[in-house]
Amino acid sequence: MSLSQGLLLTSTDAKFFAHSAGNINKETFRVELLYFPPQYPSSRRADRTRVRYVNIKKYLINSFKNNCKMLVFWCLTILVGYVHGFALPFEGLYPLDIIHYNDFHARFEETSVDTPTCRYNNNSCIGGFPRLYQEIHTLLQEKPHSLVLNAGDSFQGTYWYTLLKWSVTQEFMNLIPHDAHAIGNHEFDDGPDGLAPYLSALKAPVLAANMDTSLEPVLNGLYKPHTIVKRKGRKIGIIGLITPDTAKLSSPGKVKFTDPKEAARREAEALNEKGVDIIVLLSHCGLEVDQEIAREVGEYIDIIVGGHTHSLLWNGEAPSGEAVAGPYPVFIENSHDKKHQVLIVQASAFTKYMGNLTVYFDFRGDYVKWEGNPLYLDRSIPEDPEIKAKLAPYAKRVHDAENVAVGSTVNTMRFDDCVFGECTLGDMLVDALLEYGIEKVTSPFPYLSFIQRGNIKSSIMQGTITDGSIFELLPFNDRVELFELEGKYVRQALERSMFDAWGYNPFKGPWLLQVAGIQVTYNVSLPEGSRVTSASVLDKSTPKPLDDNATYIVVAPAYLADGGDGFSMFKEGKKNAAVIGRDQKVLESYIRKYSPLDIKTDGRIVINS
Repeated sequence: MSLSQGLLLTSTDAKFFAHSAGNINKETFRVELLYFPPQYPSSRRADRTRVRYVNIKKYLINSFKNNCKMLVFWCLTILVGYVHGFALPFEGLYPLDIIHYNDFHARFEETSVDTPTCRYNNNSCIGGFPRLYQEIHTLLQEKPHSLVLNAGDSFQGTYWYTLLKWSVTQEFMNLIPHDAHAIGNHEFDDGPDGLAPYLSALKAPVLAANMDTSLEPVLNGLYKPHTIVKRKGRKIGIIGLITPDTAKLSSPGKVKFTDPKEAARREAEALNEKGVDIIVLLSHCGLEVDQEIAREVGEYIDIIVGGHTHSLLWNGEAPSGEAVAGPYPVFIENSHDKKHQVLIVQASAFTKYMGNLTVYFDFRGDYVKWEGNPLYLDRSIPEDPEIKAKLAPYAKRVHDAENVAVGSTVNTMRFDDCVFGECTLGDMLVDALLEYGIEKVTSPFPYLSFIQRGNIKSSIMQGTITDGSIFELLPFNDRVELFELEGKYVRQALERSMFDAWGYNPFKGPWLLQVAGIQVTYNVSLPEGSRVTSASVLDKSTPKPLDDNATYIVVAPAYLADGGDGFSMFKEGKKNAAVIGRDQKVLESYIRKYSPLDIKTDGRIVINS
């Protein structure tokens, strides 16, 4: 047997090893060493104790003597472990440090919990790239072997991206020593041609295992399914995933997105076969999908670093006051190996938080314990002054462009009014969508328009309305969809609009839809699912009762049309859907046409309790 092909050693194999030594190549040999202590259980983790190939000089082999086979075996084992850094059963625990963030969304300057930009120079201002950069480098000084991971959606979200696109993003992303980037759905907002130069410019590997760009060759060779990095002698595999919903959430051209579960399983098995010790999944699929991956195909996956759903995982009450989506980390038991749990982390979005996780593994590569929590990037953490200076020339360009006037309003329209019922800001938005849909598509069916409360992000103050005002109101520049929908689905959406509503002193509805083309009356004292007491559709200016069997034309943001915020009935029922524009341009045209605006509520939503 030739040891150049690799040799399996157990505690009972030393005799065979010494006997075979005489046949080893005269210069060097390569041993693939697997150590299983007598108590080691038979399981799939046997694959994970695979150690590296090592070159040992001839004089070490000649030292083997028949009367000290076991002694030499153990000496060789210790020597190989010392030189090459693999984990021995008596070495103690191996700590893997991970610094991570997700859904950066062009937060080059400070942001706030409620608005994309920081409007007031006070402690409501948090995050921003200079603060993110500062804290990453502070942690790297403490833990220099940390992995630094970006879980995607670096594009879109402030006027910085609208004006400066990929170029400024890559410039500053490359200042952080990333080990890998995932690709987010918003990275495709300007198509493959808008993404390719960004991927080409990034210094760190870009990962996407479930993406086929064969029909968009401009992206070929700019990403890979996984990468392998070494930390303190351990091989760590990192797999990347992108949400397959990118096909409908963005503009990926002819790029195809495959099943993330199958891709994760395939790549994890391949990394395991390569002898990788620890496997990390860098996912832009969302918390729910990450949990499914861990449960169904996570046998070889140790940690999932996620993004996309902006989920704040936190232990206790969040310092920002935001809702917590789960503990940090979430533990998911794999259905095929009940003894194996996958750790899942995610750190909100917009640089408000940054993840800081340490996971300890034993010599087999099994999880033992963890420590850490996201870091809240408030003003107790300083901004890096050099980074702020680098950003300053770009900031001037952005602010100058934001201040271009589009129109004006005689009254202030506050976004927080939209949780209490019909609001002027909501009326403006849905009226703009409705008018745009009627202009774009001719149909015999009545037109309706909806926008969800969560899509209304900021107020418009009395006076001049600027490009920046529109952008803060609609920061994601969502696609506008027009589609046919039966009346029964419209009714279901109106009922969903009253879920979790509080009917007293005053009414509050977190999911309240703003509407156009329809007048609806609710009674919040009735049970959820039966709170719509009347609904009348304007059919050629004549109000008619909503007919569950009739067809209506609906104009809405694509996020809502695709079932966002729990409005699954839109996704389930829509037919003949078409994208007809982007919400920022639709609103800009409406404001230019009707300025100065003097919008007042007209009773289209009535709420009784």
